[in-house]
Parts: sequence; C-alpha cells; structure tokens
Amino acid sequence: MNNQASIRRAGRPRAEESEQKRERLITTALQEFARAGFHAASVRDIAEKAEISSRTLYNYYPEKLALLEACLEYSARQFRPVLPALKGGLHSQLVTYATEMQRYLSRPLSMQIARLIFRESSDFEGLREIARLQFERHQVVPVAAILEKGGVDPARSQLLAMQFVAMAFGEWHRRLLYGRDPLTRAEMAEQAELTVGIFLNGIGKS
Repeated sequence: MNNQASIRRAGRPRAEESEQKRERLITTALQEFARAGFHAASVRDIAEKAEISSRTLYNYYPEKLALLEACLEYSARQFRPVLPALKGGLHSQLVTYATEMQRYLSRPLSMQIARLIFRESSDFEGLREIARLQFERHQVVPVAAILEKGGVDPARSQLLAMQFVAMAFGEWHRRLLYGRDPLTRAEMAEQAELTVGIFLNGIGKS
C-alpha cells in the first residue's frame, strides 16, 4: 500500500514537469514562429531556447507543422474563458464576442502569427488546412453556438456564423493586410454594435 502511494506521489511531479516543459516549448515556438516565420524558424533553435533537446521536441511533435498547430491551439485557448462569460440577449452576446475577439486578434503576437499564415499559406497546403480548421473551430463554431442559443435554426447557424465572422472581422483583415494599426478599443466596440445591428436585421432577429 505504501509502495503504491509512493509511486503515485513520484508520478505527479514527473507529469507536472512534462506539462511545464511542453508549455515552455509551445510558448517559445510561438514567439519564434512569429519572429522568423514558419519556414525560416529552426526546430533546433526552438529546442535550444526552450531548454530541451531536439529529440524531446520531436517526441512531443514529430514535425514542425504539428508544433505550429499546437501553438495555434494554445493561443486560441487564451480566448476561451470569454465564451462562458457572455451574458444578455443575442445582440449583446454577439457584440461582446466580436469586440473581445477583435481585441484578442489585435494583440501584437496574434497579428504576427496571422501575417505568417497569410504570407506563407499560399505556398503550403498543410498550413492552409490548419488555418481553415482554426478558423472553423475558434470563430465559426462559437458564433454558431451563440446563434442557436438565440433561437436561430441549427440548419442555418453554421452558414450564418461564417457570414457574421466575415462582417465582424473584415476591417481587421484589411488592416492586417495593409499594415495599418488595429482599431482602438472604442472603435472596436462601435464597429461591433454596427455590425451586429446590420447582421441581425438581415436575418430577421433585430
């Protein structure tokens, strides 16, 4: 009995250490991808800066693309706590979502990663597919869920969510592509109010 308890106690630090090592690797890789771009980023440099061996890195992620996907998932998780906190009716929830998501996307690191994807995905199908899945998983699906809770037919929610995302973040995309500064927080809120009003009026939910 005592031996089993000792094994369990010994296992916890190792598991925690492994998780801390993985998180350090991901945050380091995220910074390196943002700085150098996907193709130019060196796996050896990432491992060295994360203070792990290249072998350990490849044990976690067998290829560089898998590491980038893990980085994008990690980054997206930073936004998820906002979703359960959405309150009010459909209009209020969509305004809050659009405002907070645009703030998240306008962080310097988010902008750098987005530029990387725009710049390099045209020549790399694997990167395009990851970007598509990230878009659906972290933008379209949450908006579709908000719409369904607001009474929108589930058969239409996915398509309407894609339309809403295109409307809500169109200005963000333009500023990203042309290298302009992001909107201010006040401008984000104002744009979200206008976009949601037009969108809900268009689908008969105003």
